[in-house]
Amino acid sequence: MNQLPAVPALGLTLAVPRDRVKQMLETQINRGGELLQRPAATPEEMEQLKRRKWDWTLETCNVLKQGFTTEAVSSFFASNVFFEPSLKFNDFERDLEEFPLDVRGRIDRLWGLHKMLMVIPEPPCGEYIAEQFHPRIYQCSWKEFERHHFGQAIANAVQLIEDEIKLAVSGNIQENGVELIRQAFDPEEGPLKDAAATDDDNAGVADLLAGFFGRYKCINEHSILDLPQTARALSLASYLMSIVEARKPAKEEPADAPPVDFEFLKD
Repeated sequence: MNQLPAVPALGLTLAVPRDRVKQMLETQINRGGELLQRPAATPEEMEQLKRRKWDWTLETCNVLKQGFTTEAVSSFFASNVFFEPSLKFNDFERDLEEFPLDVRGRIDRLWGLHKMLMVIPEPPCGEYIAEQFHPRIYQCSWKEFERHHFGQAIANAVQLIEDEIKLAVSGNIQENGVELIRQAFDPEEGPLKDAAATDDDNAGVADLLAGFFGRYKCINEHSILDLPQTARALSLASYLMSIVEARKPAKEEPADAPPVDFEFLKD
């Protein structure tokens, strides 16, 4: 039964503090256990249990999406539980045998996550730290930072910002690095300039981003850096990432397509 591993592949990151995820998992485990407290006595009761299990599954998937930075965890929980199927011909009797196996298999997956919580990194906690670090910069650099691969941590952050800028300009600028910044944030014609800001403000943002890229774009992943220097660079990267996201053009809502008039449907 439950032939998938008890915990999905490591490399997960919590989206909220660990204590909150622990409480969420324990709540869903208890609610799953309630489905097994009393077996169904009639086919009608079994249908009610199935509906409750479906509601519990959907609720747990939403909880897991809130607790982890990837939806792979909720997909892991919702995937089929493998067990030896019942050979009973009667649908009700077959459900009586298979229903507990399915529920217990999903509960086991939640317990597996619960046991591994202590080794799954959590995001920066506290209002000050949470606001100081951009979540995406944190996610792309924390592993290398914890391993003291400081050059690689900064390189990951720089690459993420560059990719975000290229996405924001829709691929209309083919340059990289500092030249990409200069064209994207040009105070006069840059697609990422702030129309409500002054030219000096737009130029200052461009200079800030260009200076960061000029300093760290070609950093060697094996560069010897100390911890405070790396932390400050990643803090600056977080600030710059928030600027880039704020400058991204708003998506235009697609216009409603006109109705199609099929000739063969006319009289």
